[in-house]
Amino acid sequence: MKSTHVMIGLASLVGALVLAAPASALTAYSPTGHLNVRSGPGFQYQVVGQMQAKVPAEITGCIADYSWCSVATGGVTGWASAPYLVTDAGGKPTNLQVSGAQLGIPVVVEPVVPAPEVLTYVTQQAVEPVLVNGEVMVGAVLPTAVPVYQVPASPYVYAYVNGQRVLVEPTARRIVYVVR
Repeated sequence: MKSTHVMIGLASLVGALVLAAPASALTAYSPTGHLNVRSGPGFQYQVVGQMQAKVPAEITGCIADYSWCSVATGGVTGWASAPYLVTDAGGKPTNLQVSGAQLGIPVVVEPVVPAPEVLTYVTQQAVEPVLVNGEVMVGAVLPTAVPVYQVPASPYVYAYVNGQRVLVEPTARRIVYVVR
């Protein structure tokens, strides 16, 4: 089986890392009680842990409308509902959903969680693998030399890069999900 070798631009990888890094160490807490930490930004995602009442958690970013924030607390990382989070940043207690933009909390891309049938389709297709320099990760941009393939009933295309199948946003060619 012949492999093609192309290079992911260093600038795209560095840009993805900069976008993923938190701007500063901002903390928030649940003022009224224990708050579920979920695997994604929404009540439909699985609970992976809990924030204890009035115990600060690091906020690493929020989705664009500041309704859900990525948190790290007690060895658990996940997502917490921002209307239930309060921070003392700025000198007075304030709700994260209301003040997230003013506090400079970075906006993070909402994670893509593909439907099981999309994953099944992508993993069952026989396509030529492509080798690229650099790490295959969410946020990296694929060069135009990397072939992408349509996924029925999905807004994404897929590629097979460095032994990893990835879902890709077709316009920007940005990896949105790595199939593991």
